[in-house]
Amino acid sequence: MEVPESTLFARFASRRLRDLLHGRQEVGLLAGSEWAYMSDGDLARRAALGSQDAYSELVRRHSKRLLDLAWRMTGSEESAWDAVQEALLAGWRGVGSFRGEAEFYSWIRRILVNAIMGQFRKEGRNKAATVSLDMPASSGESSEPLHLQVEDEGSDPQDVVGRIETAQEIRKAVARLPDIYRTVFLLRETELMSYSQIAGVLGIAEGTVKSRLNMARRMLREILGEEVKAARFG
Repeated sequence: MEVPESTLFARFASRRLRDLLHGRQEVGLLAGSEWAYMSDGDLARRAALGSQDAYSELVRRHSKRLLDLAWRMTGSEESAWDAVQEALLAGWRGVGSFRGEAEFYSWIRRILVNAIMGQFRKEGRNKAATVSLDMPASSGESSEPLHLQVEDEGSDPQDVVGRIETAQEIRKAVARLPDIYRTVFLLRETELMSYSQIAGVLGIAEGTVKSRLNMARRMLREILGEEVKAARFG
């Protein structure tokens, strides 16, 4: 019996993503092939014509980055796996709608974020019961991003270690944010998306994006302040 193409792709995606989740960095099945030298746009066009190999090369290129984002957003390996698998399969089914007006990663990322937000809604995790969701965008909070970069060639090793430890504390603090704030914060700070892009992906107003981002930064400062006090006086 012939195995359906979609099933073959699902098996490939599953194997590839599991390897990434468990830290195995083997070269993808198609690396070195003709597909590896094609642009994302060309691969997407081939995939739209039914090429599983072309789409699998897109999976090879972007699955790790998608998994990193999903893991930070959900805080769960299993939830990240489920969301990325869902997004990639949805992308395979809908790749014919990709027009190349944006990068392929941006297109598939939008599908992933929608999948994760769907998970949050199913789990009742899309609300922050103790915090107002819509603080005024002009609440006085800085709109400048929090810089998480820790690498700096030529720096004193001790300073670099200190910055790495600080970045780790920030990541832990981000994980403690309510989902709606963590999502906006990650899309802005790690994915470098514009306010309008975030608003489009999440289906909310730009003012709400700014409000939630300001609240996320305020909450992070409070969380990190608590950590500093605990370390100093604990």
